[in-house]
This record gives sequence, structure tokens and C-alpha cells, in this order.
Amino acid sequence: MSEEGPISLPGSAAHRNLIRAAVLLLLAGLALELAIATTPYPGLERGTPAESLRIYDRHGQLLGERVGADGHRRRSLPLSRVSPWLIQATIAIEDRRFYAHDGVDARAVLRAAIQNARAGRIVSGASTITMQTVRLLEPHPRGFGPKVREAIDARRLEYSLSKQDILELYLNRAPYGAGTVGIEAASRRYFGKPARRLTLAEAALLAGLPQGPGRLDPLRFPERARARRATVLARMRAAGFIDRGQQRRAHHGPLGVISAPPQPVARHYTDAIVSRHARRFVRGGVARGTLDLALQRDLEGLVREHVRTLSHRGLTNAAAVVLDNADCAVRAMVGSVDYDHPEGGAVNGALARRQPGSTLKPFAYALAFEQGYGPASIVADVPMWFDGPGGRYRPRNYDGRFRGPVMMGEALARSLNITAIRVAQTVDPARLLDRLRAVGLTGLDRDAGHYGLGLVLGNGEVSLVELAQSYAALARGGLSCRARLLTDAPPAPATAVFPTHVTAQITDVLADDRLRILAFGADNALMLGFPMAIKSGTSENWRDSWVVGYTARHTVAVWAGDFTGRSMQALSGVSGAGPLFHRVAHRVVGPDGDGLDPLGGLGKRAEQGPTVHDVQVCLLSGRAPTPLCPAGRRVRTTLVPGTPAARAVEPDRWMRAVAIDARNGLRAGPSCPAEHVRQRVFAHLPSIYAEWQADHPELPPPPSRYSPACPAERPAPPVAVRVTHPIEGDVFLLDPGATAAHQRIALAARVDPPSAAVEWWVDGRRVDRADWPYQGAWTLARGRHRVEAVVQGTRSAPVVFDVR
Repeated sequence: MSEEGPISLPGSAAHRNLIRAAVLLLLAGLALELAIATTPYPGLERGTPAESLRIYDRHGQLLGERVGADGHRRRSLPLSRVSPWLIQATIAIEDRRFYAHDGVDARAVLRAAIQNARAGRIVSGASTITMQTVRLLEPHPRGFGPKVREAIDARRLEYSLSKQDILELYLNRAPYGAGTVGIEAASRRYFGKPARRLTLAEAALLAGLPQGPGRLDPLRFPERARARRATVLARMRAAGFIDRGQQRRAHHGPLGVISAPPQPVARHYTDAIVSRHARRFVRGGVARGTLDLALQRDLEGLVREHVRTLSHRGLTNAAAVVLDNADCAVRAMVGSVDYDHPEGGAVNGALARRQPGSTLKPFAYALAFEQGYGPASIVADVPMWFDGPGGRYRPRNYDGRFRGPVMMGEALARSLNITAIRVAQTVDPARLLDRLRAVGLTGLDRDAGHYGLGLVLGNGEVSLVELAQSYAALARGGLSCRARLLTDAPPAPATAVFPTHVTAQITDVLADDRLRILAFGADNALMLGFPMAIKSGTSENWRDSWVVGYTARHTVAVWAGDFTGRSMQALSGVSGAGPLFHRVAHRVVGPDGDGLDPLGGLGKRAEQGPTVHDVQVCLLSGRAPTPLCPAGRRVRTTLVPGTPAARAVEPDRWMRAVAIDARNGLRAGPSCPAEHVRQRVFAHLPSIYAEWQADHPELPPPPSRYSPACPAERPAPPVAVRVTHPIEGDVFLLDPGATAAHQRIALAARVDPPSAAVEWWVDGRRVDRADWPYQGAWTLARGRHRVEAVVQGTRSAPVVFDVR
């Protein structure tokens, strides 16, 4: 062996270290690749972003689009519903080798590095569609480190999803400007069409926008957008997606973008959907409404015209609602005359709660009918004091007149206030309140004591929609109705709130044109020319004007007034809201509308329960007419056999013939010679009508005394007497500026049967004497006093009152 020893190769240790490093790098690369391949991309777990909410009418017409939480219009859709032109244009301009690389394009990276090195600045990027999708899913800050992480995430995304899924993600999340995110929102914003219908020129324009949505905005910078489109078309031709002719035609075509998105319509209605279904649409999506846009547009025009016509009388706004009675779907909802008006235009008059006036009266009568009364039952329309939450009050009718005995059907049709309060008193205000809530008037959220008897006159607050659904319950034969805004929202379970025979009777009354003419005259706005059950209402001081009506198929409700609560100039329900209701009703159900058989047999119908009969009665008493009831005082009405109201078939006993001594006009006893006896017809009315009857000489009461020449052989029946004014506990205040002798109060009593004169006693002293109808008077004196009425030795219970 040589003395030098074994031969040693120069640099062998360095080479070995290099080999070890290469092996370690390879192993690290393999480990990284394994980690990438086995760890799904975490950004996918965050789910899809919230979309904008699109609201359509029942026929699929867009009503409006509400932007998402990020302020953008965004719509997601599958790749299969995107125009192939758009897919090709996107690949050509953004990532030509999209289907060839694994998320990171090495060629593009090398090319970008060379170009940037030569330019001394960044002039070219190497981001693939996959890498851009990663940035859209989870934005990264700029820099070398974040870029490496982005590349790694792109590789992970390629392992997690197919190329088609990645492209779909990109197209649904890329920004396209004008407040849009995703190709579907962009296509509809710029071209008013879905992405599947994009032409080559349109697709090329949109595909180029994500590089700089603001800088390339075709609405603000059309020339920049046109140049970018040309670049996209050139890339498409270079990729072999189009030929020269297609490129030339698309290049020379107009941009074709629309200047503004479609304006939202029926905004009060779409606001109501967003408000009622806020939790359902928190992430946007599609809402398919029940509204009929064509009907809605017509009603909006009618509202504008109506307000313009009556603006000189203080009417500044109006609202209208139409329900389909079959499923309670809202077919139209006009909330104001102009949504954009600066003074409350966005207020939804269909949902705002206001006092409904007389529109609640039918439900009090329906309760009475349910308890056995009927349209022919008599109720007293005479002056009366009632107790209310604010103390005692004496209501008046709309015209200030009193009608004495009135059949309930006529009282309802003529919207008499006093009779409505009497009916509410009969059925009990607490029960009436419960039933009003059951029919859908949920805005009445105070207790019965808060409203008192004034509830039937509309001293609570309800919305137009609530009122419409409550009347729809009458149209549905007593089945409750809750207004629906969405076609896929299941109807609320219907409950029976009134028997069918009751709603049939109410419908007959509200649809009776004869009674409507009695109430409002022959030329009133509620005379439609076709059958419809209708009720109007006016709130206190002319603030609100209402009309609600229904047929078998539709319920129509309108309101007119001023959102600030200012009074109108004597515009009632009929004159204020009536003309608008007339036009809306004709559009919805009349000869100019859908051609329905309007009432569809609702009236005089009972699908279940007792049968409703049609009978003739005497108008004064509501009983079967006798020969003494004049022909002009006979009317037809309905009754339900077996109920107390069925007494109407019994003969009338109020119009009776009485034997009179012709010598003195007094009653003739049996001993009167026949030649002096005459039969005369008198109205034997209960004593509650005495004051009213005294003002109606055509209905004279019978004489209370017998002729001295031929007295009655039997003693007179016992007399019942009761003081009706003042009332126990009344307090009267003296006016120091008025003459004492002129400060007097009326004394009134009820005597049954009608008898001779009443003597009035105050504090044990007789102060007055009054014949029928027994009205006396007394001059006020300070202190506590006790009043009594005395008739033929019969003394009433004392009434104690104070004068201060």
C-alpha cells in the first residue's frame, strides 16, 4: 500500500450534505403535499355568504331586490345556468390553463417573474382562478408570505373541489361593480337578463370587470370597458373559443348596458314581507309573494287620483288592501299615495293602526244574532246616558236624529250609534273584545275596561289589513282569516269565530241596497251596480275615513285621511273613502274586474247550522204585520227558527185599535153607547219611546184616561215608574256667570203602562207636574238632593244627586 493511505475524493462531504438536503426537501415537499391533500380547505366550512333578497309577485314578476348585509346585490346559481360564452371568456382572460394546472400555474409564475424583473416593478401577476377564489373566500394581505399561503390554500382547494365547482365558486363571488357580486347579479344589473342568456359581447364585457370593477365600470367609463372587452375577445380568439368573424361582430357591437336597475314596486308590500319574515330571509334568497302586480299598479293609480281629487278638503293620503278570501292571500297592498314622499310616504297606511269608526259595529250585531237576536229584533234609538271609562256620556247619531224603535238590521245598515252601544251593552263589551280579537283585530291590546262601550264605535286602534281579514271571516262563513304575504307560507289554521247562519244574516244586511239608500241617499258612492256587502266608518273629528266590503271571493278595504292625524273637512267614510272604494271594487270584482258572481250565494245561505228564513215584518215592531200595519211600513227580513228573534213571526201588538168616546176623545168603557164609540188605531209603544213618540204625531199613543161618561169596569193595572234622569250619583255644576233661574235640569221618567200625569218631587216638595211623555224641569240649588216621580199614588225609587 502507498504511504499516502486511501484516496479521498475532494468535496465529497459537501456533496453528501447536498444530497441529504435534497432528500430532506423532497421529503418535506412530499409531506407538505400529503398535508395539502389530506386537509380540506377550511374556508369552505364558512358556508355561502348572505344573498340579496328577491321578492316576486304571484306570477313571477320581480317586485324588488334588497341588498345583503354587505350592501351588495348577490345571487348564487349553479354553473349549468351560466352562459357558455361567459365561462369561456372568464377562462380566456383570467386563467387560460385553468384545466391544466393544480391550483398554481408554474409557467405563469415563471413568466410573471421574468416580466416583473425586466420592468423593475410588478406588471404581471400569476394568480390562477383557483388562487383568486381563495382570496374571495378568505382575503389575504399583500406580501410574499401571504402569497405562499394563498398558493398552498389554492392547492388544498383543488384537492377539495372539482374544477367545475371552483369555477362556480369564483363566478358567484367575483365583484363586478355597480354594487353587484356574482355573475347572476351582474348580468341582471347591467343587461336586465339572467346569466344563462348572455351573448358573446355581453359575456366578454362582464368577464373583464373583476380585474377592476370600479376602474372598468361601463356605466361611468364606457371607453375603458369597451377596451377591456376587446382584450377579452382577443384572448378568446387566441384560445380558440371564437373565430375572427365572431370576434369582429362582438367587438363592434354596442355595450348595451342599462343605465339604472329596475325600480322596485309595491314597496310597502315588500317592506311588510321583510318585516314579518325577517328571520326566514336573514340570509336573503327568493320570496314568492301573493301580490298581483297588475292589480297593484292599477290600485296605486286609483289612490293617486283619489287623493288629488279630494286634497282641497284636507285628504292627503290613502291606502288600499285586497284579500283573496279562499286562502287570505294579499292580492294588493297600497300603503300611501307616494312611497318617496318626504312627509311620511314610506309609512304603510295598510299596517298603521288608527281608530276604525263604525266598521266594528257588524261584529257586535253578529254576537247579538249568535245569542238569538236577528235583523228584525227591535232596539231603541232614543236619547240615553251611558257609563264609560271617562265618565257618563250621551252619544249622538251621525245626523243628530233619533229613530225610536228600529230593527237591528236597519240600525246596522244605517250605522246608528246609540243602537250599536245598546247592542254592545247587551252582548257585553268584554265578550265583544274577545270576539274582535278572534276575527283578527289583534291591535286591540288593552283590556275591556279601557275601551268600555265605546269599543263598538271604534275608540280602539286597528290596521287596514286587520280590518280586511276580519271582514274576510264574514265572507268565509265565520272562519277566521289571517292575511298571507307569501305563496309558500301555509295559511293559519282557520277557526270558527261565528256560525254560518249569523254571517249570512250580517251579509244580507250589509249588501241591502234599500237600506244603504235609506242611510246615505240614492247617489252615494257605495252603490256599485252589483251585490257586495259593505260597511263604512269615520273616526272622531273626521280624521279617518274607512270602507270595507266583500264578495264571495274578495275582500276590499280602503282608508283615506292624513298620516299626522289632521282632521279632514267633513269627509265621512262614504264621502272620503267611498269614491276610492267604488273604483277599487269595480276593478277587483265588478263588471270592469274579474267578472265574478259577486256574492256567490253568501247571503241567505247556511251551509251548516240553522236555516235562514225570509219573512215579512212590520217595520215599527219587527213582528208579523196585521191589517193595522200600513203597507208602507212592511219590509222583508231574515230570521232563524228556534231563536228568540223568531218571535217576529208572531202578530204585531204595537199597532192596536182602541175604542174611543167620540164626545171627548178619551177611552170608551163597555158602558159607552155604540153611537158614541169610534175605533181608532194607536201606537202602543214601550215607555222608553215616550219622548220620541211625543215628537211623532203620526204615531199617537192611546189615551191614558177613560171617559167619565163610561169608565172602565175593571181597575187600572198597577203602574211601574222609574226616574231616568238624573241618574244616581250625578253631579251638576252651577255656572256663576249665569242667572240662577235659567240653570235648570230636565226630569225624565219611564212609566209602564202609560198612565196619567207624573208628579215630580224634590226633597219632599212637589216641584212640577207633567203629562205624557212626563218630562219635567227643576231649578238647580246647591247641595245634595233627592228626586222622586209619583204616578197615581205609586212612588218611584228615589235618585240622589249633587249640585255644586
